[in-house]
Amino acid sequence: MTTAHGDFSSSTQIRGGFVLAAVFTCSIFLSACLLFFVQPMFTKMALPYLGGAPNVWNTAMVFFQAMLLGGYIYAHVISKYLPIPAQLGVHALVLLAGLIFLPIAIGTGVTPTIEAPAIWLIGLFAAALGVPFFALSAHAPLLQRWFSYTDHPNASDPYFMYAASNLGSLLVLCAYPVIIEPLIGLSAQSAYWKIGYLLLIAFVIGSGVLAYTNRSKITAASEKAEEAPAETISWTRRAQWVAIAFVPSSLMLGATSHLSANVAAAPFIWVGPLALYLLTFVVGFSTTPAIRPQLISFIAPIAVILSLVFTALHVEEFVLAIGTVLVLFYIVAQYCHNHLASLRPSVSHLTEFYLAMSLGGVLGGAFTALIAPIAFNNVHEYPMMIIASVLVGGGAIAWRSKAKEMAIAFAVGIGPILLTAWIFNVAGLSEKVAAPLLNVAIFGAAFGLYRMRKNAAVFAIGLVGFAVGLSNAYDTLKADGSVTRLYQERSFFGVIRVEQHKSDIGTYNSFIHGDTEHNKQLRVDEYRQEPLAYFSKGGPYDQALSALRADRNGDKLNLAVIGLGAGALACYAQEGEVWTYYEIDPAIAAMARNDELFSYMNDCQSGAPVKLGDARLMIADEKEGSFDMIVVDAFSSDAVPAHLITREALALYRTKLESDGFIFFHTSNRIVDVTSVATALANDAGLSARAIRYAPKADDPWVKLRNPTHAVIVAEEARLDELLAGYDDWKTVTPHPMINAWTDDYSHIIGAIIAQSRGGAKLSE
Repeated sequence: MTTAHGDFSSSTQIRGGFVLAAVFTCSIFLSACLLFFVQPMFTKMALPYLGGAPNVWNTAMVFFQAMLLGGYIYAHVISKYLPIPAQLGVHALVLLAGLIFLPIAIGTGVTPTIEAPAIWLIGLFAAALGVPFFALSAHAPLLQRWFSYTDHPNASDPYFMYAASNLGSLLVLCAYPVIIEPLIGLSAQSAYWKIGYLLLIAFVIGSGVLAYTNRSKITAASEKAEEAPAETISWTRRAQWVAIAFVPSSLMLGATSHLSANVAAAPFIWVGPLALYLLTFVVGFSTTPAIRPQLISFIAPIAVILSLVFTALHVEEFVLAIGTVLVLFYIVAQYCHNHLASLRPSVSHLTEFYLAMSLGGVLGGAFTALIAPIAFNNVHEYPMMIIASVLVGGGAIAWRSKAKEMAIAFAVGIGPILLTAWIFNVAGLSEKVAAPLLNVAIFGAAFGLYRMRKNAAVFAIGLVGFAVGLSNAYDTLKADGSVTRLYQERSFFGVIRVEQHKSDIGTYNSFIHGDTEHNKQLRVDEYRQEPLAYFSKGGPYDQALSALRADRNGDKLNLAVIGLGAGALACYAQEGEVWTYYEIDPAIAAMARNDELFSYMNDCQSGAPVKLGDARLMIADEKEGSFDMIVVDAFSSDAVPAHLITREALALYRTKLESDGFIFFHTSNRIVDVTSVATALANDAGLSARAIRYAPKADDPWVKLRNPTHAVIVAEEARLDELLAGYDDWKTVTPHPMINAWTDDYSHIIGAIIAQSRGGAKLSE
């Protein structure tokens, strides 16, 4: 009987332990899913207010990290000073307060502040999302602390639940762009999120009740803990937690900025770095890591060196470039989080550890998203954090190295690279000849630095020299002086630069935003007013304007142009016409008015108004029926502002057009099938579309100054037949089958990317 009773008791304990762990793990998993469901959902809601700028996500991440810090502070305080019943009661009230803000949405009449977009955006997130997100943020540390009070075998080390939390975050994050976004509209997403939030409240209450019903064991555990000597946590160790968490958080957003500015500002580019960032937590805090920490520690110095090399290189194949950046980022971030996990304290300091880790994450995110765009004119924070990662495991003793050793390391990093580039520059050899030998010099410097890896401080100083050498080598190698950088500026909306080039026709300037060249202007006096690139004479813009002027029979036009760029379109304007430009980035507006960079605007339309802000919000204030033509030129970069090409946007444009006016969409894009999106939108509205794929003639002496251009004109079918009679290059178009009409509630960027990779829209023969 005793044996049977013992067996029954044992099996009951096993079942009870399983239920206990399952309820707590499911609760933490669900809260993580909700956290990383609402982040892309609400960021997508906010994107239209700031023109779809990629930095919206980085700024949003700072808000999310700050709320996470607030949640961790709250969890630390109530778990330290309140008994379980009081903790459960307080937390239930906080969760219920979050219901007031559901379903999540942005109210009407919201107007962004272009002068301080990051601060405005954080305020928007706080007002619409702050309370429910704060409530969710406390779950992981709070429930792990509750779990630690129980008699479960793993109660003394509940960090495995943190891995489960990050796994839930990772799954939802990856599912959002490929499953959730294409199948569910934003309003429905918000409604489903509310259901999940209500379900979570039930799980949290259940977890609290389970912890409370084990109150006798809690008391015993507490008494036992008081008898044992408490773990002492020094302020140095706390500072380590913060500093180590700072690096991968900053690096994650820095990788996003680097990819957007230097590789491809592709939609959802932030998913890759963030997903890998979460994966490093899953691996680092797992009981049995899938990748051995010793392996990561061995390859991390190599990954750091290669990261600096690939940061300086301009890899043409963007898939290869993105893949390389992400793999190297993962290795470096995993190294940091492995070391952070090795420093985790006993369960009595669990909430304090998460608090310090969250503080480091917030500071790292704020540095990258808020400070770096103001302090640096390029994405310098990314290589800075790559170098900082080598100090993670260095310890204080690493800084006792002599100044002589550091100087030698710096010389090893920078010397071979710049010396080789300088020699070939003096010798006047071409880049084609010099580049292979420069690669040898880079390899030599990298090998010398790798041998110094065991002294973190010396290694870091050597890497600084290596990074400086790499960043200057490319310009030094330009022996013929064919390219000169005239200007570079960074704002909330990205990095813009102007480069001067030499050609057979004469010197010309090019405007580059991120990694996309948008415009060119010959600086020879006789050609200064000649539109180039996408705006060349004989191209789609010229044809559309010529057709409209012929139709108007001499009447002066009134045009709206969304997207200023360098202002080349201004040179198509005729005296007496009214052209209004809309530009969201003040840095671009200033560039277009700077004669040292581009003179299109000042030469051709010096008095034309340039209205700063999101075009859709501003054009809504214009008089109805006032425009003959609306030009929407905002899609040639890879970060597509989807809100400018939705059903609601098209309806707005139509109210601002004269009865026989039309909309011109510039749809050139390397990654996204914008032509299909515009055509599907026209079909949805009962209108017609004509598309053109213009290519300059191979025998044109200016062929290198003109860009292939795609465009779509949308109007009534009869109107297009009349307007484009004689313009045979404008064809009827069938959108790709994957593309449906976008709305403010629904857009499928990934689908448009896939459609482009499969050939995109079909034009009639």
